[in-house]
Amino acid sequence: MSAGDPRMNGRNGSDRRPKPGNHNGHRPGRWQVRVLVPGLPLQSTSVLLSSGREQIVVDTGFSQHDALLLDALKRVRVTAEEVTGVINTHYHLDHCGGNFLFPRAWVYGSRLDFDWSLGIYDAACSGETRREVYQAFYPEAGEDVFERMDEARVLQLLQWMWDPASLGDRSRYRWWEEQELGIEGLRIVPTPGHTPGHLSLAVEGVEGPYMIAGDARPFADDNGTGYDMPPHSEARFLASRRKLDRFVGVLIPGHDDPVTLTQPAPALAEKQK
Repeated sequence: MSAGDPRMNGRNGSDRRPKPGNHNGHRPGRWQVRVLVPGLPLQSTSVLLSSGREQIVVDTGFSQHDALLLDALKRVRVTAEEVTGVINTHYHLDHCGGNFLFPRAWVYGSRLDFDWSLGIYDAACSGETRREVYQAFYPEAGEDVFERMDEARVLQLLQWMWDPASLGDRSRYRWWEEQELGIEGLRIVPTPGHTPGHLSLAVEGVEGPYMIAGDARPFADDNGTGYDMPPHSEARFLASRRKLDRFVGVLIPGHDDPVTLTQPAPALAEKQK
């Protein structure tokens, strides 16, 4: 199925859960954008989007950081039960591990990305060697990347942190490949490369335009360090960065503080010369 297809996994005539594009006539307009959990090298940025009755969390962090996210929501006087939707930029564990916290919310992301990521976790926990996992899921990675990921003990961390229950009820999941998000003021921007189906989110904010970039741009500064996962596809990652570099407004990276961009950025390849 292609993007825009009205069919959705798990949808039937008796299903009354909130879904993307089904708001009983509510037109949210512009959105209040608040960073709930600030991004750090080993902690993803979690963002709350509020408009009318809608409370949407974009990226939910590690499951082990659930108290951080719940405390942040408490400070802005929103309960987990009041969250109506979750959008995942991708399905690395540091961006989706808190999905289980929101039992009333639909969850929206890329099915391609979800399946690819779960394949990594299953392989990492099934006894495959680190080299077999890297070669299967990161075919462009060279020896230097293998060594760096081994030194960072990435797969050991996955084995320790991966818990399928952290994803919550999978019948709540809705897929970009099968249905457009369909919410006024929010627009999905495909930004593959970091992972095969990575998505960013353009937001019509109260103060102006926002772009929640996830790990299509992990740091505000391209010299930022501490991020251990290489791009799945270098060419697609750079193409997505060129797309993001045309954005003017407040950009929220996946692991850093928001940055205000007043003009299109120079090409990433030029900055790296």
